[in-house]
Amino acid sequence: MSLLIACGSGDGNSAGTGDTGTGGSGGATSRTSHGASGGPGGGSDGGGAGEGGAGECESGPEALEGSVHQGDLLIASDADALAARAYSTINGTISVSSDFAGTLDLPSLLEVGGIRAEGSASSGELVTAQIKAIRMPNLARVRGTLWIYLAFELLEADFRKLEAVDARLWIHRNTELATLRLDALRSVGEDVQITDNFKVPACALERIEANLRAAGNTSIGISGGSQETGCECRLVCGQGLCL
Repeated sequence: MSLLIACGSGDGNSAGTGDTGTGGSGGATSRTSHGASGGPGGGSDGGGAGEGGAGECESGPEALEGSVHQGDLLIASDADALAARAYSTINGTISVSSDFAGTLDLPSLLEVGGIRAEGSASSGELVTAQIKAIRMPNLARVRGTLWIYLAFELLEADFRKLEAVDARLWIHRNTELATLRLDALRSVGEDVQITDNFKVPACALERIEANLRAAGNTSIGISGGSQETGCECRLVCGQGLCL
């Protein structure tokens, strides 16, 4: 499968110098093609194109000034999710109850102590998380762990401006997850495991891994993306799409 780069919202350093091979722990290899057109200032043969500028891509909702929440925060209902929109900083961990079946949309959140949305598999009983989407498009830092596991109803996880996770990044076995935005991620303090999310396009996973390795991260396990036949996997505005 070929990997082509269209317009994007990255930093201009990760894709735009012609053909680039990236080897991942899952054995995948991606290549960016000459002539990909991207943000303003980019040429027609790499060199600043690719994901260099906003171009026609939307940066997402604007973050409004919010308050600071001290301590952990549990999201167990739509009312909890709505109340959490008031915060720009949460000095604790956001924990999503496994039976919360809504969308967690926090456009003003900039920093959080940790994020956990997970089911469980113990004693032969499987309990899956019911959350449908997680959208934190302006979040820049997770000071602890980002953990999304056994969320079988999750379709979208948007962390497009997240630059750093200070502890672990674990996004595993979310069977319906098709959109994973980690466009700006460059630093993870401990290990990275993004595995068995079979509907995320392979080129999106390859780009996440390439960015992390280029920034010096080494403890990375990324595999299990969608490799559909009869299409080209393209990065369009930070999202991997099979076109």
